Amino acid sequence: MMIEKVYCADVKPKMEGERVRLAGWVYRKREVGNKVFIVLRDSSGIIQTVFTKELNEEAYTKAKQVGIESSVIIEGTVKEDSRAPTGVEVQADKIEIIQNVEFFPITKDASEEFLLDIRHLHLHSPKVADIMKVKATLMQAAREWLLQDGWYEVFPPILVTGAVEGGATLFKLKYFDREAYLSQSAQLYLEAAIFGLEKV
Repeated sequence: MMIEKVYCADVKPKMEGERVRLAGWVYRKREVGNKVFIVLRDSSGIIQTVFTKELNEEAYTKAKQVGIESSVIIEGTVKEDSRAPTGVEVQADKIEIIQNVEFFPITKDASEEFLLDIRHLHLHSPKVADIMKVKATLMQAAREWLLQDGWYEVFPPILVTGAVEGGATLFKLKYFDREAYLSQSAQLYLEAAIFGLEKV
C-alpha cells in the first residue's frame, strides 16, 4: 500500500519510528564515510534524509548519483536527531529519481542579470519562495479586508478588441481569426461596474 506524501515541515520529532514518504528537490547533498546525506526541499521547508549501504544498498547507490535540484521521492523512517537542521531526520531506504539534474547553473556569486535570465530556476531558491509567500499573504489579507468592508472583486476580460492606453505597449494576438489584445488596464470595466456594484 502506498504511503501518503508528507510535507517536509510536517515531519516532527514526535513522529519518531513512523514511516514517511517525501517528495521534493535535492537542496543539499554530502557524503560522509558510508553515508549519503540529502537535504530535501519542498514548498513547506527542508528535511534531512540519510542513506546507508547497510539499510538499503540500491537506495544508497542511487542517492550517491543524484544531483542538486533533482526531483525525487524518498521513503524512510523518522528519527529524532539534534544535529539535523530541523532536529529530525529520515533514515531513508527508498529513493525514486523523477528527474536527475547533472548540473545546476545557479551559484552563490550569480549576477542579478543572470538570475533574471533563468528566472524559472531562480524560483527554486528558498529566499525567492519566501518573498512570494509574503506577497501571497499580503494579497490575501488585503482581499479579506476589502471583502469584509463590502467591496466586490470583479474579473474584467483579459482579451479586448482595442487599446486602453498607448499602442506602444499593446500585445496583439489572433483569437478565432480575429485580432485581439491583452488588456492593459481594467479601468473602463471597473468604471462601468461601479453603477451596478458601487464598491469594486
